[in-house]
Amino acid sequence: MALPVPRSVRILLLLLAVASPALFLGRRAAADEGEWLPEQIAGLDFTALQARGLELGPDDLWNGEEGLLSAAVQINGCSASFVSPEGLIVTNHHCGFAAINAASTLERNYLEDGFVAADREAEIPAQGYSVSFVRRYDDVTAEVHAAMEAAGDDPAARWKAVQAERRRLEQEVQGPFESAIVVPYFEGREWRRIVRTVLRDVRLVYAPPRDVGEYGGETDNWMWPRHTGDFTFFRAYVAPDGSPADYAPDNVPFRPAHWLRVSEDGVEEGDLVMVMGYPGRTNRYMTSVAVAVREAVYYPLRLEVFTAMIRFLEEDTADDPERRLRIESLLKGLANAQKNAEGMIWGLARNGVVDRKLREEAEIRAWVAADAGRRQRYDGVLDRVLALDTEEAARMERDFLLDQFRYRSGAFRRMLSAPDDESAARVAMSAVDHRILELLAGLARELPETQRLEAFDAWDAEHGDGERGPEAWAELARSLAPAYRELQDFRDRLAGLRLEVGPKWISLQEEWRGERFYPDANSTLRLSIATVKGYQPRDGVWHLPFTTVAGMLEKDRGEGEFDVPDEVRAAAEARPGARDIRVCFLADADTTGGNSGSPVVDGRGRLVGLNFDRVFENVAGDFGWNPERSRNISVDVRFPLWLMREVWPAPHLLEEMGLPTR
Repeated sequence: MALPVPRSVRILLLLLAVASPALFLGRRAAADEGEWLPEQIAGLDFTALQARGLELGPDDLWNGEEGLLSAAVQINGCSASFVSPEGLIVTNHHCGFAAINAASTLERNYLEDGFVAADREAEIPAQGYSVSFVRRYDDVTAEVHAAMEAAGDDPAARWKAVQAERRRLEQEVQGPFESAIVVPYFEGREWRRIVRTVLRDVRLVYAPPRDVGEYGGETDNWMWPRHTGDFTFFRAYVAPDGSPADYAPDNVPFRPAHWLRVSEDGVEEGDLVMVMGYPGRTNRYMTSVAVAVREAVYYPLRLEVFTAMIRFLEEDTADDPERRLRIESLLKGLANAQKNAEGMIWGLARNGVVDRKLREEAEIRAWVAADAGRRQRYDGVLDRVLALDTEEAARMERDFLLDQFRYRSGAFRRMLSAPDDESAARVAMSAVDHRILELLAGLARELPETQRLEAFDAWDAEHGDGERGPEAWAELARSLAPAYRELQDFRDRLAGLRLEVGPKWISLQEEWRGERFYPDANSTLRLSIATVKGYQPRDGVWHLPFTTVAGMLEKDRGEGEFDVPDEVRAAAEARPGARDIRVCFLADADTTGGNSGSPVVDGRGRLVGLNFDRVFENVAGDFGWNPERSRNISVDVRFPLWLMREVWPAPHLLEEMGLPTR
């Protein structure tokens, strides 16, 4: 049996490969690639899109101030959409999971049993939830660049000046109806101030039981075929004068200017669809070094840490159903991140992303060298970006562990911020805190010589492998404080250097690619164009683009992750044709995390589905869209409507959406 290759050796081999010669790679445009900014929509090829079935013009989607995209909202890191003039919002069940979990008790368990508000008085406040939507965009590129230049040549000072200017520009927008965020596009080549309305009174309206909303559990997560009814309805409320407000009994439903009409016509293979939402983060323009260190170090470490944390939490609550219920949302998030890390490792290797980047970089070098003008603009740019990425990669394990100590243990984080040693030692620790810290301490002992944490080594030598109480962990936290300050200084300096070279790197790639160019996702409003289609995951296998209630019933085991509720089975058997109702469909939309809950609309702008996942072969799609494997998974909206008519009736909501109740 071959022995596993140590992380330090794996990354060294990958970095050596990055420095080796590589073959050229021809470029090609991909029809449905791209997460487009609203301001870029007018430049899309609408003649081609209309030939594919789009019946809307660019101004219908976004006219510079508003449009169909205005119906898409952001809700707690997910996407959603208004579907009625009375503030009704639909998103994914997993996006509403935390609110459903928080409202549940063992006696009234909405996670397990589902929830249907009989009327608006019965709608439940969603603790910690808010909804935001775009009002306008301001181009603040000149202001941010001026602040950066005024800071001088010190990279960290430039970075801090930019952050201060962002805060200043955001604070300029103050009022009951508006707030703002300032974000970079194209690695800081451009900056936008996004003026938003944030609605703070959000209430749970309708959620299916977990056996529908999470059907298939972690077994089916990131997989196809799927039969998951991943949907939940909320409603946004405002004060009687229409202004955003915290929860109050006399608040009234928000009345949006734009909402989506729900279609029951469905979609067929080959149909054009569009995904609107707030994709979180993609890494399309990373170098070979940056991708290599993530494949070899970052994602394997994440997988190891999250796998252990899930085990610790499950074992800690195994005999306490009430405590287990309280952590269900945390467990779900960790499990999703765990499988994402697994998919990244598998997908980056299977897709040969590092090799592809190497070939692209070789072609870029040749392209720059072949023209005097390009040499003047771009000579040395790639090498500068590679140098920054190599500097970051050389300390990735060390910095990852420093982050994990403070992010994965709440007790350790409180110790770090305690005002003195005595206060730090009094911080309460759970059994899970102890196990997490012991796991991280074990990983810290394995750090390569070039990345040792000297403060940890000294502490470890003193305290050994015995039982370590809060006093010992508090001592470690306090001793690591200089390392955290150094880490922040390092990141500030690199961020400042990237502010200078990043825009040039992006401009180089934009010119080299010679096609329409979109910025990486950054949790801001985007539009993706797609086609409903299946795919071939491996030789000899073809996945159809649709699943049905019949397939859901075929998976039923009567327990665990595959337990179809009796009400669903009874309804499926009660009416001819019910088993043929479609549950989910595939398309080749360019999506990522944050697109969960995104409305999927047809060529007429009508809601036909809710995006909720990608296929496993596309987990690594954050690093590159692929026409053969990039597939997103959506709930067919007709499945929730069937449940709302015939299984757990909500005729008042159907009427509100302008739909028949039978």
